[in-house]
Amino acid sequence: MNEGTPRQLLSAQTGQPFALRNLRLPQGTVPKAGLPQVGDGLLGADMVIADRHIDWLGPPASRDDLPDGLDMARVMAWPGPVDCHTHLDKALVSQRSPNADGTFDGAAASASRDAAAYHCADDIRQRASFALSTAFAHGTTAIRSHVDAGRSSFGEAFATLCELADDWRDRITLQVCPFVGIEEDLDWVRDVAERARHDHSGILSVFVPANSELDRALDNVMAIAGRYDLQLDLHADEILDPESRGLDAIARAVLRNGFDRPVLVGHCCALSVQPPQMLDRTLERVAKAGIGVVSLPLCNAYLMDRRTGETPRYRGCAPVHEMRKHGIPVAIASDNVRDAFYAYGDHDVPELFRDAVRMMQLDHPLGDWAMAVTTTAADLMGLPGRGRLEPGAPADLVLFTARNWGEFISRPLSDRIVLRDGYPIDATPPDYRHLDDVKGVRI
Repeated sequence: MNEGTPRQLLSAQTGQPFALRNLRLPQGTVPKAGLPQVGDGLLGADMVIADRHIDWLGPPASRDDLPDGLDMARVMAWPGPVDCHTHLDKALVSQRSPNADGTFDGAAASASRDAAAYHCADDIRQRASFALSTAFAHGTTAIRSHVDAGRSSFGEAFATLCELADDWRDRITLQVCPFVGIEEDLDWVRDVAERARHDHSGILSVFVPANSELDRALDNVMAIAGRYDLQLDLHADEILDPESRGLDAIARAVLRNGFDRPVLVGHCCALSVQPPQMLDRTLERVAKAGIGVVSLPLCNAYLMDRRTGETPRYRGCAPVHEMRKHGIPVAIASDNVRDAFYAYGDHDVPELFRDAVRMMQLDHPLGDWAMAVTTTAADLMGLPGRGRLEPGAPADLVLFTARNWGEFISRPLSDRIVLRDGYPIDATPPDYRHLDDVKGVRI
């Protein structure tokens, strides 16, 4: 048995069973493994990789008959992370269509102008391909992308992303969700829902505005989703108005309609400024309705409470601690990347998680919060084979030199090793210069 760091994997022989000893695995990503706790939120383990899968997983030094491999010196190993809420059709346009003032209204206006001026199959394919290549290099194994259902451009955009989902199926699982406003004409919503029956979709995505008259509209959406056997993924309460009750209305609608398909709700910023009793009543209903929530902290912190020349007082983070206390499954995801709604980002889920820990105080203890971008995110996407480390799972791993959460959070993660099918890939993200010829870009 050799001793060393993950770098030695780059020269490891391939084709034979291979042991990785002395690993640290995030708590919650290892179902029923019986591994020892070795620190806040981390389990000690040895692992055997064979035939592109995890062949065995057990406590350190519990077997003396493991195949050749490496002593990993307590480095952290993640399952390939999962990004369950993105917008690949909008991504990577901030150079040509920046948000003029950084607000939500500014973002909506800029995105609308960009789509009208530039969006076509080739444009979307070029940008989304770059985004997928970036996510793959960072270790991501599954992505859910919404795609705007504007009447003039939806068909082309949806078809293009579904083609990319097929092209990438052996590298990244890409779910493509048509994204329509709840106040749209019902005939159009039905048309969009029918297209959502595609193999790479099965989900209807709906924007729920800050509007107190939502009951009938939600009943209609759930009837349409039920008719076409679709899951629902809704955007709600993306505003710092305590009177916005979108999530509560969704929970009541699920219970009222007996809607039994999976429901995921993103954003939920308004809940961060609601009185505790109101919040508690809403979360009780959400838990009873079996709804999952995905928080988008970077995008929402970028947009929320932005006033020219003033420091923001409120960050718009969904109350994820309170949600988990109610038994609500919570994921964290990227949302927008380098577009009008968020000018930054790199489709890098571990980096997103580092920022979320600091921004949302997911620490002391950190515990099993890594599930929010691995196991829980995969479950909310209906992908039980992703986001977890267990015998039989694909050997799609990300190895970090960090040995504990303090080291993980404190330094950039640029030295990670990404394993696909048990063997290292080139984890260098594509050069931004590959975007220089995107239509309308000026450097």
